[in-house]
Amino acid sequence: MINEKSLIVLELHKVLEMLAGQTTFSAGADLAYELQPSTDLEEAQIWQRETAEARELFENRTNITLGGARDVRDISITAQRGVMIDAEVLLDIRQTLRRGTTIKRTLGRMSSQYPLLAELVSEVEECTEVQDSISNAIDENGEVKDSASARLALIRRDLKIAFDRLQGRLNKIITGSKAQFLQETIITMRNGRYVIPLKADNKGKIPGVVHDSSSSGATLFIEPLETVELNNKWRELQIDEEK
Repeated sequence: MINEKSLIVLELHKVLEMLAGQTTFSAGADLAYELQPSTDLEEAQIWQRETAEARELFENRTNITLGGARDVRDISITAQRGVMIDAEVLLDIRQTLRRGTTIKRTLGRMSSQYPLLAELVSEVEECTEVQDSISNAIDENGEVKDSASARLALIRRDLKIAFDRLQGRLNKIITGSKAQFLQETIITMRNGRYVIPLKADNKGKIPGVVHDSSSSGATLFIEPLETVELNNKWRELQIDEEK
């Protein structure tokens, strides 16, 4: 074991800072800072050969990179405690696993040229089931797919039906005989509910729930009574979808 005074004289901390500066993400930087010289000759020689292989790898411009990998250590620990993970973070986890898989398989095919590096990456856990599960549930934009679960697929089907029914009923109102009472023949939203803009002077001409008014007070945004249940159904399904 090399004593602390020798490490200070050798300015090891500066060397490790330089090395950490070349890493692509925090997990790699932490590994760099944890490095300590070895007093075991055989171990030191193995490290030198590993370094020589890595230099050759770069000199040959082999297409191996950690690009896309993220430090997901903390979130992985959190997941074990049953805490929900956002879809975007799940994509980070999948991308990190994918990168590990690519590096492991690429160097595995080149084991005759880079035997020590191939041995190092052989320890990488590919976790293909986790990768596949994330891919089946989350799309590239971080949105949950319909196929994430049978229940979700049904909810989204019903959600579309409920939305179409709601919009259809509102469209009948704004294009029918009562359109004359409206400030504009449009459908808009207030407080998460679909409403129509009624002229304040025509209050009561279209029975409904007032959700808002314009700054001038000339317009009332009402939810027609005949669409309340349709709005309720649509909102309930939205809540089910989110769950």
